[in-house]
Order: sequence, then C-alpha cells, then structure tokens
Amino acid sequence: MAVLYGPVQLVVVGLQNDKLKGQIARELHRASETGDIRILDALAIQKTKEGGVVTLGGTDLTPDERVQYGAVLGALMGLGVTGTEEGMETGAEIGVEAFANHNFGLSAEDVQAIAADVPPGMTALMVLFEHRWAIPLKEELVKAGGVVLAQGMVQPEAIVAFGARMADASIAAPSDQASQSGQIH
Repeated sequence: MAVLYGPVQLVVVGLQNDKLKGQIARELHRASETGDIRILDALAIQKTKEGGVVTLGGTDLTPDERVQYGAVLGALMGLGVTGTEEGMETGAEIGVEAFANHNFGLSAEDVQAIAADVPPGMTALMVLFEHRWAIPLKEELVKAGGVVLAQGMVQPEAIVAFGARMADASIAAPSDQASQSGQIH
C-alpha cells in the first residue's frame, strides 16, 4: 500500500519580540512529540528593534526525509524542466536540492528579502506541518472510496462572529408564533 501523508498546512504569523518567551517553540515541540503533527519546516525571522536580523529554522524530518519531501514538493509545485539538454533538471530534482538544503527552499538572499518586510521588534514565523492525527481518518476515507469535495480552515473567532450575527437576526426577526398572532417583539 502507498504511504499516506496527513494534510499539510502552512501557517505564517507575526509575533512581537518582547512577548516571546519560548512558548511557541514549546507548544510546537509538544504537538510534535505526541504525534499530532510533524514539522516539515519551520523558519523564524526576527528583526530586532535596531534592525538586525536573526533567523532560526527547524524540522522533524531526517536528511533522507527532507530529500523525499523535496522531490514531492518540487514536482507538485510545478517546477518544470530547466537547463540545457546536457543538464536537464526536473521539478523533483530542483525540489530535492532546495528543500533538502534550505528552510522552505529559501536561499540566504530570499530570507533577507523577507526580513526587509518584517517590522523592527517583530518576528515572522513560518511553519509547514503535517497533520499526523488525520492519517487514520484518511486511510478509512480511501478504503471507503471517499473524495474530498471541499476543505478549509475556519477560525473560532469567525464561528463566534457568525453565532452573534445569527443571535442578532433571531432577536430582530419575529418568532413564528408572534407572526401568526400579529404580535411583534
């Protein structure tokens, strides 16, 4: 049977340097240690108040797994065939090189270009992780012939806001009983 991977998610967040006490790294490590997620790539780009740049990267992947993921990502990203006939490289080969040797396949110049957009006193954190907890569910969906029709991430704040709008609408709308008797609340 083919190896199944869990859904992969990219999260990019901005953080205030003066509020960072290692809590984000500890929580990512905890989720990784329990097997809920696997960190495929993580990169923090911190800009000091003085404008200096500090970077820190990490992954749960072994060097061999980075090569394997790089090949898959390079092909999926549509990195086409490049070079001359003597030096043809496929997307998979390009991905292997980029992903295996650099965080997110980014060169030092790429990281500096991103850092230019990070405000002083802030950190940009990019985390690419696999939802390992979803693999058994995915296996059962495959066995049942299921296909994904739609997917997306919904932030809890959006659900709360939707609930508040629904509550406001139900207060503003007359109830069925009141509308039948002609009363308005």
